[in-house]
Amino acid sequence: MVDQEFELTAKLQIRTITAKDAKDLQTYCFPNQTAEDIDKELKEDLARNKKGEVYRIVAEASGHTIGNIRLERSKADNELGEISQLTVSPPFRQFKVADKLIDVTEQIAEENGVKTLQIEFPKSENAIIAAYKGWGFAERPVVTLQKVVKSPEPESTTEEASEPEESPETSDDKEEQQKLL
Repeated sequence: MVDQEFELTAKLQIRTITAKDAKDLQTYCFPNQTAEDIDKELKEDLARNKKGEVYRIVAEASGHTIGNIRLERSKADNELGEISQLTVSPPFRQFKVADKLIDVTEQIAEENGVKTLQIEFPKSENAIIAAYKGWGFAERPVVTLQKVVKSPEPESTTEEASEPEESPETSDDKEEQQKLL
């Protein structure tokens, strides 16, 4: 009689976050953060929610917050929303809770004049990128450029002047750069 199988059912509620969700979020979604840090972040998001800047939605099952998504309106473009912190507690991932969170986030975006949703990932995050593509997201043809700024080096005691290195640019490249500047 040990090998028995039972079917479990639970209701999933997708709702706006409350300050009371901090403990469950720390336990089920963000175990590497402190409850205090999550509580502080939630309070900030709730204040920004009143201004229409941030929308934070959670998934609740059996009275416990088991999923989270955050939508922040772009300061530069009022019709653009940045998605972040999509997280679902591992035991609930098989129930497509993330799909529901994305669906509700899209509805909230539409209701609040956000016309485009975006999220950024490193190219190495293949599984997550595939999931977002499955939800209808597409890659943008954008190049991100970065430059690491070095700390100033201590002054040398010699009075040698160093010549800056020239990069191997063609004259066409230099002309194109001058047009942009």
